[in-house]
Amino acid sequence: MLELQIDWVEWAKIVIASVLAGVAVLWIVGGYYHIRYYVLRAHEPETWKCQPKRFLRKGQNLEAAMLSSFNLALGGLLSGNMVYAYLHGWSAPKIYTDVADYGWTYTLLSTVALFVVMDASAYYVHRAFHNKWMFKTFHRYHHRYVATTPFVVVALHPVELLALQAASFLPIFIVPLHFASVAVVLVYVLVFNIIDHSGVRLFSHLPWQGPTTYHDDHHVHFHVNFGQHLMIWDRIHGTLRRKNRRYGAENFGGKGVGEGQEFFDYSK
Repeated sequence: MLELQIDWVEWAKIVIASVLAGVAVLWIVGGYYHIRYYVLRAHEPETWKCQPKRFLRKGQNLEAAMLSSFNLALGGLLSGNMVYAYLHGWSAPKIYTDVADYGWTYTLLSTVALFVVMDASAYYVHRAFHNKWMFKTFHRYHHRYVATTPFVVVALHPVELLALQAASFLPIFIVPLHFASVAVVLVYVLVFNIIDHSGVRLFSHLPWQGPTTYHDDHHVHFHVNFGQHLMIWDRIHGTLRRKNRRYGAENFGGKGVGEGQEFFDYSK
């Protein structure tokens, strides 16, 4: 049973650590790509930038960094409280800490399954926010940043951040998952989302991970390429960018306008 008495010192340690963890990842990973490209190679954007002729307006990068930091802190506050509650008897999350409870095969397979499910949920939540009303009410805040940078990653309306976090945490209330599996997948998702928003033209050696141009095109063309890491959901639903179709801020639906049927090739 969940204890009602709170150890405020322990609570503060857990919550502060959770808040700082996400913000630290943002500034370490984001800072690396910012310095490596936007500072040290600012004179040659045509050699590395997805959109070499387009940059954020003055002050927008700092604005995005502050908003992303706020949202990650908000997410950390909520997850930190969940961790504290779990450690003090909250039995709703089906988290286990000993691999022997379910074995290595289940633990590894469930980790992969968690990644796939979280990626699918990110696609559907993201696509929902591209509904005309949802987009103009909430998601447009993120699309102010047409030329992305690493700090744009979660520069979202807080309502959207909470929706994404809820979808991400839903699996831990349904099936048993090792705490390390959850931690590894969450860190992977955040790190590669930072990279995918970097605005730097990069290809991953991981066969399931799309290139950065895949998500960068989402910011250029708006209602297309809704996926997070796997492009399979966009392929299944026909929302992957197609050649010879027009996309834009007022062209909702994810299918574009035109006769082109061939998907854009992101392997080049």
